Amino acid sequence: MKVINDLKVKLKLKRARQVLIAVVVIALLVVLFGGKSADEAVTSNSKPQVSLTTPLEYSGGQSLSLIGTVRAFSEAEITSEKSGRVVGVNVSLGQWVSAGQVIGSLENAAERASVLQAEGVYDAAVAAAAQSGVGVDEAKNGLVSAQNNAVATFQSSYNTTNGIVRNNIDTFFSDPDARVPGLRIDGKGMTTSLNAERVAYQTLLPEWQAKSNTISITANLEAELAYAKTQVQRTTAFVDSFLTLFANQDNGSRYSDAELQGFVTSFTALRANLIGVESNINAALTSLQSAKDGVRRAELAAQGGTTSAADAQVKQALGALRAAQANLSKTIFRTPISGTVNSLSIRQGDFINSFVPVAIVANNNALEIVTYVSDSERSLIAEGDEVLVEGAYTGVVTHISPAVNANTGKTEVRIATENTDIVNGDTVRVTKQASKAQAATKTIIVPLSAVKFDIADGFVFVVEDGRLVERPVMLGIVRGGSVEITNGLAATDAFVKDARGLKADIEVEITN
Repeated sequence: MKVINDLKVKLKLKRARQVLIAVVVIALLVVLFGGKSADEAVTSNSKPQVSLTTPLEYSGGQSLSLIGTVRAFSEAEITSEKSGRVVGVNVSLGQWVSAGQVIGSLENAAERASVLQAEGVYDAAVAAAAQSGVGVDEAKNGLVSAQNNAVATFQSSYNTTNGIVRNNIDTFFSDPDARVPGLRIDGKGMTTSLNAERVAYQTLLPEWQAKSNTISITANLEAELAYAKTQVQRTTAFVDSFLTLFANQDNGSRYSDAELQGFVTSFTALRANLIGVESNINAALTSLQSAKDGVRRAELAAQGGTTSAADAQVKQALGALRAAQANLSKTIFRTPISGTVNSLSIRQGDFINSFVPVAIVANNNALEIVTYVSDSERSLIAEGDEVLVEGAYTGVVTHISPAVNANTGKTEVRIATENTDIVNGDTVRVTKQASKAQAATKTIIVPLSAVKFDIADGFVFVVEDGRLVERPVMLGIVRGGSVEITNGLAATDAFVKDARGLKADIEVEITN
C-alpha cells in the first residue's frame, strides 16, 4: 500500500514538472514573438529566406581578371631575306637607332653591279624616249598640211562647180534665178526636171559658198569634204542630163548641128573637169586620214602618250632597275622604326641563312599590355574603359580586336598605361570592375543559379506579396556562371538570386 502511494506521489511531481516546463516555454514564445501562438511562431520560422537583385546590379557587380604581357607599342623584328656572309655590323646591343638606320649588311658586290647595269639601261631608255618626240612633231606638221589641203580642195570644188553652173548651164535658161528658170532648148520630156534642178541650185550654191567662206582646219573636214563630193556628183549628173538632151535634138531645133556638136564637146569637157574635182576631194580625204594615222603612230611610239612605246620601254628599264635595287636592299639590314636594339644576333664574319632573326628594335618608353578575353568576358569590357594593372596602376583599353584570334580562340585586347615600373616583356595581372552604367547598356545577364530550366527556356522567381511567382524568360548564350536573358526580364526587375530548392507560390522572407 505504501509502495502504491509513493508511486502516486512521484507521478504527481512529474506532471507538475512537465506543466511547469510547458508554461515556461509558452512564456518564452510570447516574449519572442509578440504574443503569437506557438503554432504561428513555428510557421513564421519555417519561411525560406531569399536574396533579391536586378540584372543591373548583378552586371555592375561582376569583375574581370586577366593576365597580360607587356610589349612596346612599336617593335620590329628584323630578319634576313637571303643567305650570305655578314660583312658589317653597324650597331651594338642597347644602342638607340633611328628609323631607316643600317643595322648590318651581307656581302653584295654582285648586287651592286646589277644595280649599276640597270641604271645604264634606264638612262638609255629615257634618252630614246626624248628623241621620239621629234617624230611626233613631224607627224603633227604633216597633219596640218593635209588639213590645209582639205580646206583648199573644199573651196576649189565650190568655185569650179559654181563656175560651171553660172557660166555654162545657165546659158540654157532664160531666167536661172526665177521660180521657173525657163529652159531655152527643147526639153524632150526633161523640161520640168531640169527647171526643178536649177531651182534647187538657187539654195545649194549660196549654202555651199557660206561653208567655203568659213571653213578652217578646226572644222570636221571629213564631213565637209563628203558634202562637197555629194554636190559635185549632183552637178555631174546635171551636166549629163544636158549631154543627153543635146544628143536627142532633131532638125527642128533652134540650134544647128554644128552648135549642138559644140555644146556636146564643151559639156563633155565640163564633165571631165567635175570628175577631176571629185578625184581631188577623194585624194584630200585619203591624205587627211593618212596624216591622222601618222600622228597616232608617232604618239604611240613617243614619250608622254596615253599608250606609248617609248614610255613602255622606260617603264621596263625602270622596273629592271627597281628589281636590282630590291635585290641589293635584301643584303642590307635596316630598322623600320626608331628605338632601342633589344636583341642583336649577328657578328661580322657569320654566315647566315634566309629568314634568320637578326635584331629586335623596340621603343621601350612607350609600352602597352596585350591580353585576351573569352566570349563571356567580352561584354564586360569596351574601348576607353579604365582597368587596374597589378592592383596599383591604371590603364586604358585602347583597342579590342573585331575578330577572335585563331590561335587562342579569344579576342585580343590592348591596354595603354603610363606606369614606369613595368618593363617590356613583363607578365602582369589586369582587373576591371564593371560599372552599373556599362551594365545598363549591355545584354541582360543573370546567374545560372537564378534560373529554373524548362524543356525550351526557363523561368526565374520574383516576389509578389511575400510569395514566389514564376517569371518565364527566354534564354540566350551561357557565359561561364551566367546566362543571357533575351526576353522576359528588364534590367531593373528584381529576381531571386538563388532559385535552388524553391517552389512557386510559397511564402518567403527577403533578407536584403
